[in-house]
Amino acid sequence: MLKLMKKDFDEKYRFRESRDKSVSCVTCDNMAGGTDDKERPAFCEHEERHRKIKIAEYWEGWGSGTSHNIAPKRVCDVYTSKPLPERVEKIILPKKHAILLGTQYRDQYHADPNCPYVMEELRMQKEGANKRAGVNIADLSEMVPGETIRTICEMPCCESKLPFQISMNDDYGRRVGIKPDGSEPTKWVRNGIVKHEKKVKMSPKELESVFDLERFNSPELGDIHEKIVAASDYLHENCNRLGSRLLSGAINPVEFSSYHHILEDSLVDFNGNADFWAYDERLFDSKKGLEKPIKDLEKIPEGLILCMDTKRIFRSAQFHCKEYSGRFWIYGILKSTDDENLLSKGVNHFIEIGAINYHGGHHMWGVFGKDFEELASFHEQ
Repeated sequence: MLKLMKKDFDEKYRFRESRDKSVSCVTCDNMAGGTDDKERPAFCEHEERHRKIKIAEYWEGWGSGTSHNIAPKRVCDVYTSKPLPERVEKIILPKKHAILLGTQYRDQYHADPNCPYVMEELRMQKEGANKRAGVNIADLSEMVPGETIRTICEMPCCESKLPFQISMNDDYGRRVGIKPDGSEPTKWVRNGIVKHEKKVKMSPKELESVFDLERFNSPELGDIHEKIVAASDYLHENCNRLGSRLLSGAINPVEFSSYHHILEDSLVDFNGNADFWAYDERLFDSKKGLEKPIKDLEKIPEGLILCMDTKRIFRSAQFHCKEYSGRFWIYGILKSTDDENLLSKGVNHFIEIGAINYHGGHHMWGVFGKDFEELASFHEQ
């Protein structure tokens, strides 16, 4: 085995400041010695080092160099976890799943059950050392390589198994010089495999009644804030979130997902009806945009959805929210079209809007539908 000098070892295995206290040289099986300046020095005895090194930082004292034990604050890529306590079993992780840890507020994704952070989380959970300690399993089976994800554990065992982009700034990664750290430009990646939600099934007669929101005007529900929350929860519970597959496979009533957005500057006058276009960011690259206005396109790109505002619900929501920038969440009924112009452009379905959920600046939140139009600030709620 080729032995490495200190500088070469530290560069190859990214010897650095530890992310948090749970994983550091102190908890590594390669360390020998003390954990602070009152005890004997700490040493790294990893077998690939040319010789063991003191885990310390040095500064000049009175005529001679003095050092400070930094083992509790450092870690490297070849950290080796100590054996787990008895009756603590390692996690069995299914394919295309990842691990989220309670002590990390379920932000970082870990892809290896042997990751040091996962091992130490299990240890803390067993010993009761941290009330937040706990393991959650996240299903990534509907994600594609290159898609964005919040943050990823920087340990090689996890990095190599999570081929995604980081969408959030990772302060730790940036501070210690580990890439990616979320500062890189996000590249658009197509993902057309997400299934449509199918939690609700209704008869055609029941569909229209879903969007009769008059029931939320009752004083018994409380003030305006409580009415908005109740109406929003009701719509979410009684509608199926759209995936990124063909619209023909969706089950009514439907609602936008967090990946659906209204196409900017897209309000048009189509066959005399007030309507607009939305897009699914998993299928349509909004940064690239359109080559021509929609009315001039021979084929409508995949991922664009026609939304018909026949009951003027969207227009009403726009009027109420005109002073605030924000996001409109659409609920409605998916219908097939017999419009020959649309069919010739590849559009087979449209969404007839039944209700709108709005979130905007100044903590504004509103729900708009049949016989219920309310907008309020939730700044102090």
